[in-house]
Amino acid sequence: MPTTMTEEMDRYNTDILGIIDYDGVKSGAVRFKSVPSFVFALDFKVDVPGYGTITVDIAFGGAFYAVVDAKQYGLDVTKSRVTDIQKAAGDTTDALKKQIKLTHPESSDLAFVYGTIMTDGKDMYSEEATSNICIFADRQIDRSPCGSGVTTRAAIMYARGFLNLGQSRQFKCLTGTTFTSKPIRKVQYGPYDNAVIVEVSGHGYYTGTSVYTLEEDDVIGQGFLLN
Repeated sequence: MPTTMTEEMDRYNTDILGIIDYDGVKSGAVRFKSVPSFVFALDFKVDVPGYGTITVDIAFGGAFYAVVDAKQYGLDVTKSRVTDIQKAAGDTTDALKKQIKLTHPESSDLAFVYGTIMTDGKDMYSEEATSNICIFADRQIDRSPCGSGVTTRAAIMYARGFLNLGQSRQFKCLTGTTFTSKPIRKVQYGPYDNAVIVEVSGHGYYTGTSVYTLEEDDVIGQGFLLN
């Protein structure tokens, strides 16, 4: 068994390698195993200007997200205007950045709220897919259920006892895309003794092959930084 944080991470990094199902004709499911995912806070109260006090769960699944039932804002992730959901989620992210201080066991650069995931509130286990919309970074709208987002939701569901190890849950988004998320192993990650490794899968399509070349005297191609 791994005995140090470095050994643990080596084990996780091996897990992260993705797998693509291929039958010799078509590509199928694409699966990967997540980084250690954990809940930072459940039922955190945040004051969001224009919306009042909102209760969110905050967890890490590759990035920190706030996860919240859209009904708290009078919205529906399957029926409301996306611009209304985008504003409410973006305002929530902005408010959280001012009202909570996050920490991460490995990297302080990751210790910030990357986005807010609006859900249909169907967190209890069901064979029916649960819907969500992820608003991340500069209020971009994810066209998919969001890989790190459904990892985050699975970690929260596991922590609440709504999802067991080895149990799969489907997540869908406004484009109709569906991901499957399954906690497969409980791990100790820094102070978090209830962290999990999550397997995420969706459908993949072959699109093409590209070859990139860097010539020896291409200084710009080696990268540069503008301050």
